[in-house]
Amino acid sequence: MTHNNHHIDEISLFPLKKELNDYNWNTFRQDLAAGFAIALVTLPQAMGYALLAGLPLYCGLFAAIYSSMIAALFGSSRHLVVGPSNAMAILLQSGTLGILFTYYRDLGGIERDAMALQITIQLSLLVGILQLVAAGFKLGRLTQFVSHSVIVGYMAGTAIALVINQLFPFFGITRLSGVHSFYERGVYLVSQLSNIHGPTALVGLGSLLLIVVLKKIDKRVPAAVITFFIAGFAVHYLGLDQYTTEAGLVDPFSEESVHKVLLIGDVTSSLDVFPAFEWPYLDMGIMNALLPVAVALALVSVMESTSIAKSIAVSSGQRLSVNQEIFGISLGNLLSSTFAGMPISGSASRTSLNYNYGAQTRFAVIICAISVSVMLFSFGELVSYIPLASLAGLLLYTAINIINAKQFFLCLKATGSDAFVLWLTTISCIFFSLDVAFYIGIALSITLYLKKASVPQLKEYDVDEHGDLKNIDYTHPHEIQRQIRVIKVEGELFFGAADLFQTTLKSFAEDDTSTRVIILQLKNARDIDATACLALEQLYEYLRGSGRHLIACGLTWQIWEVLSDSGVVELIGKENLFVFDERHPHQYMQKALVRAKELAARSSSVVAEGRQTEGGLAVEQI
Repeated sequence: MTHNNHHIDEISLFPLKKELNDYNWNTFRQDLAAGFAIALVTLPQAMGYALLAGLPLYCGLFAAIYSSMIAALFGSSRHLVVGPSNAMAILLQSGTLGILFTYYRDLGGIERDAMALQITIQLSLLVGILQLVAAGFKLGRLTQFVSHSVIVGYMAGTAIALVINQLFPFFGITRLSGVHSFYERGVYLVSQLSNIHGPTALVGLGSLLLIVVLKKIDKRVPAAVITFFIAGFAVHYLGLDQYTTEAGLVDPFSEESVHKVLLIGDVTSSLDVFPAFEWPYLDMGIMNALLPVAVALALVSVMESTSIAKSIAVSSGQRLSVNQEIFGISLGNLLSSTFAGMPISGSASRTSLNYNYGAQTRFAVIICAISVSVMLFSFGELVSYIPLASLAGLLLYTAINIINAKQFFLCLKATGSDAFVLWLTTISCIFFSLDVAFYIGIALSITLYLKKASVPQLKEYDVDEHGDLKNIDYTHPHEIQRQIRVIKVEGELFFGAADLFQTTLKSFAEDDTSTRVIILQLKNARDIDATACLALEQLYEYLRGSGRHLIACGLTWQIWEVLSDSGVVELIGKENLFVFDERHPHQYMQKALVRAKELAARSSSVVAEGRQTEGGLAVEQI
């Protein structure tokens, strides 16, 4: 098994063992400071992401407390902070709205909110199951087959969608009812700009500016907490506060609300220190609609979490296990499904803050979760005074941080394919649902990869007496180079490349009539499958039909097993196949060349005898 600094495949049920053995008072003090600092950021963000997803605030808060704690206990990274995130919240909101509109269009008010909560629970369960299966079968490495351009483009599209979504509460504009693309919502928003609710917009703009200024002073300052306190106090002192209803549907332009600013309202009445544990129920009737959204949520969660963990590991020098990380997140999502928590993912801002504050172990995340619960149940009444416009301001600020400008421009400039995938994924987020946009990006990325992979590199070389390959000097061809041709094959030989592989080889054989033996050097060929084996069989039959021979050398044991199981070894003959041996790296080519000379000499003698026979028959006929 191969290990490196970022991948260890084994999953442990007790990954904390080493950290517990080395834990001391000094480490605890550093973790305590970092954990409390992250809690000041986590509390407002968790509420904001629940609001963004269209769910009760406790869905985000419970996920930030309990699910993040479980994920930290069973994860791999010492610094990764998981919980509700921007990308997950906006995708969850988009998916939930689509399901509600398709299957529960007649529901309204409290019943609609209850169904949205039930859908969230089912999605958390499905996401957890999918991730648990991925970790159990050690499928973490499959994440590398999703192009980074897809992730960057999806995050950019998510940021745009988030901005469009949050400008409604930011300006106090009533949302467009029904399920619509973010493009349609944006057009509607522009048409309603003349109806901006003045007091709400002032609170939103003031909150956003204050957060920006405080972050400019020091990124470690709990800007959101300070902003919420000031905004809530100002709105309450001026008598502009108005609580939302249970359904969250208040018209800010009604006569009694024209000078009022919507607040979050009472959240403590629906909270308990230990939330009720309920086994989640799966509605099989809507499973077809739930599964695509759940798969998208699971992939986004894994991609986001692993990329954040890897970026921090580069600085910390920690060795990560991607599968262990997926295992921890899966347990967190499964726990979320038992008490109506949101699906969780890694948070770039909170993870970076955790590392910069000097956290030494994952206990900092656990301390953060405990601190959030203490603050919530100690000062929960103050939360009810936070204006919705201030929460929207926080989310608009975090939207800026979703897009990594450096990575965006890198993907834009790297290759035309990267730029195309980036733009198409980003634009798809605006015109389609977010889960569909994510799949469009993945499908396009895989298609472009297969297009490149389906073009194997075949090049002709000369071989010296030691078995070394050399470029052919076409200005001084030798007879042996015409009789024996060495073709080096590099790249994928799966079904997508088989036809081109076979056609190219036939073109080598048809170039001239003097070629008697073709040697295929397959040391750098990969992923040979049944279609490629069939192409080799057809090439062998084609050459044999014209009295020529095929030799394959440099075979790895993986290729040998495939050729053996498919019957190609028996067809071509073991005497014409040579396995690569690392102890003698040139021996396979030397043996192949000796065998080729034997076959070429035999073939030449057969041709000469044939010509003599033809000449004798001609004399007899005369």
